Amino acid sequence: MLTRLLVAGLGLVVLAGCGSGGGSAGDEESNAPSGASSAAPAYLEVPGDVDLTEPGTELAFGEDGVIAFERRQKEVGALSVTVQRLERTSFGESFAGWNVDEATSARTPYFVRLVVTNVGQTDLGGMLLDNVLWADDGSTLEAPNYYTRAQLPACTGGPLPTPFATGASAELCQVYFIAPARQLESVSFQPPAGLEAVTWRGEPGKVTKPGKKNKRDKKQDEKQDEKSQG
Repeated sequence: MLTRLLVAGLGLVVLAGCGSGGGSAGDEESNAPSGASSAAPAYLEVPGDVDLTEPGTELAFGEDGVIAFERRQKEVGALSVTVQRLERTSFGESFAGWNVDEATSARTPYFVRLVVTNVGQTDLGGMLLDNVLWADDGSTLEAPNYYTRAQLPACTGGPLPTPFATGASAELCQVYFIAPARQLESVSFQPPAGLEAVTWRGEPGKVTKPGKKNKRDKKQDEKQDEKSQG
């Protein structure tokens, strides 16, 4: 079961939905010599120069993984993803002034900071990665949440910039709320067809203090606020 928490003013609204879990796939034997790489067959059609990270791969924070997904039917997106940091925080530390109900306050908030680059041919402008990258607590996959700088200065996120064509990169911060007595074990991409997940693992660090806003940040905040109000 996936649990998504979204902000409404200064309060939190809890929405529940169904999610997908990763299955297992048998490993294929390789006759390649030690140290050589053998590209696995792509699970989705991507450009010929794009090598997808093999399902089941475990990556450390700072390592790059290349993933593919269907943004819409017959519209495949491909991203290079680097999970840079995982930060464990608290409502008292990072959510000052928020109205949080008892059930929500029992959860533990985490910030995940990442860099994504479009390596496919589909323009992904305006897309949220809420159905692409999940938090795995060892039992449940949790969907990410996104907030503007005005809502949550410590972890600003939102849709990919528009346009977001081939070669475009963006830094994102995703917020996850993990169930009581559990902790965020990995950031997970679930490939289609029941293939094993691509995961990023590492130890959580301290919350990064937000920097000063520049003109570009202010414009992006204004656009995100307009979208959320619309």
